[in-house]
Amino acid sequence: MTIFLVFILTISIVVGIHEFGHYQMARWCNVKVLKFSIGFGRPLFTFFFGKDQTAFVVSSIPLGGYVKLLDESHVDEKENFKKSDLKRAFNRQPLFKRFLIVAAGPLINIILAVCIFCFIFMHGSSQIKPLITDVAITSQAHKKGLRAGDEIVSIDNEKIKSLGDLEIYLRSHKQEFKNLNIQREGQLLSLKNISWDEEIKTFPDGVPILIQSVESGSIAEKIGLKSRDQILMIDQIPVNNIQDLVVNIQSHWLKSYDLSIKRENIIKYIHIDKDIFEEKVEKKRIGVALGYDEVVIKANLVQVKRTFIESMQKSLIQIQSFFYLTLTTFKNLITHKADLKDLGGPLAIAHMASSSFLEGIFPYIQFIGLISLNIGILNLLPIPLLDGGYLVYYLIEFVRNKPLSNKNMMLSQRVGMLILGLLTAIALYNDACRYLLGS
Repeated sequence: MTIFLVFILTISIVVGIHEFGHYQMARWCNVKVLKFSIGFGRPLFTFFFGKDQTAFVVSSIPLGGYVKLLDESHVDEKENFKKSDLKRAFNRQPLFKRFLIVAAGPLINIILAVCIFCFIFMHGSSQIKPLITDVAITSQAHKKGLRAGDEIVSIDNEKIKSLGDLEIYLRSHKQEFKNLNIQREGQLLSLKNISWDEEIKTFPDGVPILIQSVESGSIAEKIGLKSRDQILMIDQIPVNNIQDLVVNIQSHWLKSYDLSIKRENIIKYIHIDKDIFEEKVEKKRIGVALGYDEVVIKANLVQVKRTFIESMQKSLIQIQSFFYLTLTTFKNLITHKADLKDLGGPLAIAHMASSSFLEGIFPYIQFIGLISLNIGILNLLPIPLLDGGYLVYYLIEFVRNKPLSNKNMMLSQRVGMLILGLLTAIALYNDACRYLLGS
C-alpha cells in the first residue's frame, strides 16, 4: 500500500506540474482551457474553476494527464463554450503562441528539477572527501610532494569541496595545475606546477570491494560467491576499484581464471572454468551487485553546503549531464548498444519512489527532481504524439510557411503511436519480469 500511495503522490506532483505548464501558458496566451486532468479514464471527481469554468479532473488511471484546449479540429458538442470563444481556439493562434504552449510543459518540469537540485545543494548533503589514495613513487606529482592521504582543498584558486567537484574539474580542465592546495594532517600545504595523470589515484580506489547481492541462477551463484564477500584479485592481479573489476571480468570472459576473495577474514581462492560461460551472452556479467565497504565510505564523508550561485551552477551542470545521458541511452537503444531489458515502467518508478521516500524527505525530493527532469527531457524528444513531436511540426510549419498536410500528420502520428506503444509494452513486460515474476 505504501508503494502505491507514494507512486500516486509522485506521479500527481510531476504530471501536475507538467500539465500546469501547458495550462498557465495557454491562459497567458488567452487560449480557452476546457479541461485539466490528472490521470486518464473514468473521472473520480471534478470541480470547475476560473472565469472559463475549466473542469479540473482527477481520473482513475494515474499514469499521466492532459490539458484539453478549445480547438476547432477537436470540438465536442458537450463542451461548454460560446461561438464568440472561437477566436480563443488553439488552432487559430499564431505559430509562436502554439509553440510556447506546447513547450511550457516540458520546460516547467526541467525548471522544477533545477529548483530542487539547487535547494538540495544549498541545504547540503554528505559527500565523499576529495582524497588521494595512492601516488606512484616514480610520478612527477610524487616528486612535487603529493602523497596518499592528502585532501584536495583547491586547484588554481577554485574550491574543491567533494570528490564530485574534483572529478568534474578534472574532466573540464587540462591536467596541468599551477597551484594545488592540499590538507595533510591538519596543515594546509601548497604544491606548485602539478601534472595530474593516471598515476594519481583518488578515493575510493583501494577501498574494499564487497558483493552486495548475488543473482539467483547466475554464474556467481554457481561458483559459490556470497553477499559480503570481498573481491581481492583476479589471477593474482589486485583489483583496486569497481570499474577495474568489471573490465577484468569482461576481459576474462570465456577464459578460465582464479578469483581471490576474503570471506569472514579468511582468504579463499575460487577457480572459474571457461565452460561455465555462455558464448551468446551480450552483457558479460557474472550476476553480482558490487559496492564499497560502507564503514570506510562513511568515515570519509563530509557535509557540503553551497551558495546560491554555486548551487545553480551545479544544478545546470547536472541537467546538462542528464540530458546527454538520456540522448545517449536512446541512441544506444536504437543501435542495440543498450539492452531493452534496462527499460523500466510504472512498477520500477513506484519501487524507486517508495525506496527514496523511506530514506527520508530529501532523498524523496531529489527523486522527484530526477523524475521531473526525465519527463521533461523525454517529452522534448522529436517523437510524434509527444510535445517534442508537435514542436517539430511547428518548426516545419515555420520553415515552409504552411503546416504539414493532414495526411502527413496522421502518418507521422501513427509512427509515433507505434514507437511509444512498443516502448510502453517493453517497459511493462520488464516490470512484470522484475517485480511480479522475480526473473
